[in-house]
Amino acid sequence: MAGQVGRVRQWLARRLCAMAAVLWQEPPPPAPITAPAPAQAALAAGVPEPALTRAPAGDPGAALLPGVREPLSVEAAVLSRDMTVLKREAADSLAALGAAHALVSSDRLAQVQELRPRVIEGQASGEALMALAAEYQGWQGDQVRIFDALALVMRMGVPRGLVLDQLDPGLQEQARSHLEALSLEYQRRLLADQFHPSV
Repeated sequence: MAGQVGRVRQWLARRLCAMAAVLWQEPPPPAPITAPAPAQAALAAGVPEPALTRAPAGDPGAALLPGVREPLSVEAAVLSRDMTVLKREAADSLAALGAAHALVSSDRLAQVQELRPRVIEGQASGEALMALAAEYQGWQGDQVRIFDALALVMRMGVPRGLVLDQLDPGLQEQARSHLEALSLEYQRRLLADQFHPSV
């Protein structure tokens, strides 16, 4: 029975990876002609391009490290990108993170199944098995939540165009202030997570 469960989970992980690959291969929906390109809008507003597109000199991999790369400017993204593009980017990121969790979950389950007979035979401690099983459950639980979030995002219906196109012109100044506050809160949480990581 355990072997059958493992095969099912490995099959599911492969399917999730395939789904993520399909998402990445699809071209993003075209932005309206009147909408400025993200890079042009960011430069026009005096905001640097997101650091994910460039790395510090001499270290191409440094841009991939959360503690090194400059975080995304929420304000620049919201004000310059089509809402359908924002939705697509969120789905892409969740699909990739969920697929990564699925692979780790499958690996931890395989380790649990391999360790269990050794514990029964007295070759390994039950505490080691319990710790590994708890780690597997943690990865699996996060995986489920990530794919729940992905399903929610993909079901969302968003209009084409910039978010400001959806707002009352008389309320846009208040909306920009609200956006600035949300962006600052995101930056605060990033800093808190960087100095007090959960894992």
